[in-house]
Amino acid sequence: MPRAEEIKSEIQLLVEGNDQRNFFEAFIAHLSLANIQIQNFGGVSELSGFLRAFVNAPGFQTIQSLGIVRDAETSAERAFQSVQYSLERAKLSAPDSPVELTDANPAVAVLILPGDNRQGMLETLLCESFADNPVEECIDDFFKCVESLPDVSIERSAKARAHAYLTTKPNPHFSVGVAAKNDYWDLDHNVFSTVRDFLQTIAASAP
Repeated sequence: MPRAEEIKSEIQLLVEGNDQRNFFEAFIAHLSLANIQIQNFGGVSELSGFLRAFVNAPGFQTIQSLGIVRDAETSAERAFQSVQYSLERAKLSAPDSPVELTDANPAVAVLILPGDNRQGMLETLLCESFADNPVEECIDDFFKCVESLPDVSIERSAKARAHAYLTTKPNPHFSVGVAAKNDYWDLDHNVFSTVRDFLQTIAASAP
């Protein structure tokens, strides 16, 4: 389980893994939001332990706003319930709904990606951001061809399609998070509106 970094801001954002960390660093910079410190809590099974250690970290009492982001995977409802349980075990306030900010100290909000109570992950949103791009038709054709082959099965199609899109960029080896830092994703696209609202909400909740 990753250890929390030194707390340097009254606004903390806990994310699932390095891809999310890089993506949200890029998005926060894109929105020109100040004073949001990102912490990587690791995998979904590590959130509960991370939070219980985090609440005892030096400087935790200075935190005014706490955001948590994780992927829905196969069920947004179960993912949100899992985060609620982890918050309660750490004796932190748990919101009743995603993106909703609790009236507590610290105030807590949770974002389950891709949002709108759907299954999926960060890459699901990323794929939706290029759905109106002509390159998607080429990606569709590629995956239709690949999936027609014997003994070939695409297990995580959103991740695969996001990386296929990155092959059209100057540096196709980038991870999806680092790609955000290189302006490979259209962060102004309306598919990111919930992400945008979530970040602005936790940023505005701290004085």
